[in-house]
Amino acid sequence: MKHILRAIAAGACVIGLSMAAPAMALTKQKVTVVGIPDDAERINGTRCVMPNVCANKEGIFKYDPGVWGVPKLRTGDVVLRDGTKIAGRVAMINYTSDWGFVKRAIVMVPEGEADAIFINSADALLITQQKKDETLVYDAYDGYYLERLVSGPMRLSFNPAAGTNGKVSKFIPPAIINNASGAVGREAVIAALRDGKTVDESLSAGESVGTVLGQALSSIEITEKEYLLYDEAKDQLSAITKANYPTVMQSLFSGCATADAKQVKSFAKKYKKIQDAIVYFNANCA
Repeated sequence: MKHILRAIAAGACVIGLSMAAPAMALTKQKVTVVGIPDDAERINGTRCVMPNVCANKEGIFKYDPGVWGVPKLRTGDVVLRDGTKIAGRVAMINYTSDWGFVKRAIVMVPEGEADAIFINSADALLITQQKKDETLVYDAYDGYYLERLVSGPMRLSFNPAAGTNGKVSKFIPPAIINNASGAVGREAVIAALRDGKTVDESLSAGESVGTVLGQALSSIEITEKEYLLYDEAKDQLSAITKANYPTVMQSLFSGCATADAKQVKSFAKKYKKIQDAIVYFNANCA
């Protein structure tokens, strides 16, 4: 899925981003979505380019977070591929056939704007979203956005390619994101979208994801796995299965003198305690 969205209107007209009240007031209201290219592929002959991102009879794309079951626009922020950070209300979009923790695109209402923008999987690096009393974090990963199970020096996520033997790219190292210049900037991105451009086009003057990451991305072969454990400091990714889990836990805690031996032994015996184990490691060993 390579396309990011260009503003569409009926005939030759172009819909730009509109100014409005803060995005917080728009949480449950239907919004116009801009930035969709004219040649964006539709789903099975419908007017939708993604679930619930659909054009009306006038060719204007709409998104209605007030409908039951549709992802809500929640307070959050998005870091684009050049480091530009945009805050507002964020909805994470996927297909019904996808795992719930795998997202394909973002619909976002930036602060102070009425219209939503569409952000494709190639154009953001990191997304945060507030949900009740927790913060959801999504990382760019192999052409998708993958929800974290545990954040911290040791990062735990479900493996989206479990049961396959395909290669998947590493997570983007935090240093890459932290050192990204944000050269385009929020206002320039918004201005470009108002002018009928896509997020991709607004960032075209900067480097692409591939050139920004350069040598940072590589691939590993993984089969029959369930979890991905990422060491942020070492930029090392490990696949964890039920079979190798005890060995991984032993290796992980081997250099942690402050860890309680009985607690570690308890973690290593039960695969379902993996999240508790990583949380404990980050709190006591990292």
